[in-house]
Amino acid sequence: QSLLSLSLKEIQNSVSCIDFVETAQVSRILPNTLMIQIVERKPILLFTIEDKHLFMDKKGTLLPAEDHAISFFPVPIITISEKIEYTDKLQGNISALFQFILNEYPMFYDNLSEVIIENKNWIFFCDSKTRIFTTSDKLFTQLNILKYFEKTIYPQRNLNDYSYIDLRIAEQIIVKEKYRKG
Repeated sequence: QSLLSLSLKEIQNSVSCIDFVETAQVSRILPNTLMIQIVERKPILLFTIEDKHLFMDKKGTLLPAEDHAISFFPVPIITISEKIEYTDKLQGNISALFQFILNEYPMFYDNLSEVIIENKNWIFFCDSKTRIFTTSDKLFTQLNILKYFEKTIYPQRNLNDYSYIDLRIAEQIIVKEKYRKG
């Protein structure tokens, strides 16, 4: 088949239908080359809904997560309490929060391993097993307070030095230090 007889639009649409493809561009380089450029979606979260593992990308798009893909993308895990109904609004809230974290507080995202979403609370678990307690109605404010707190204690301490940080009480930060030798 001749390169000129191929429908670039059909090829582009076929490639764009693949779940992990964000955009695709198809072009001809004469006399005999077909170039396909692909921008992949990058998962930022992993969670389970109705026994199905799903990734979420930065734009809030849900992607299927198979076992080999889960080990390939080391992203934070979202655990939603059984008492909470998963809705489009909750998906939007999760997406908006993680867009904020990635843009405004990427260092926190880099150390995040799990988020548990309960009725009125969100609990963030860092890689160092530090737990951070927040309320669902003031997440952005409380994460900004955490970011400021982290800047204040640095370089003498960092978030890894604490067992937990509780931001649920207005105008207070409650911390418990991890046990230290010496």
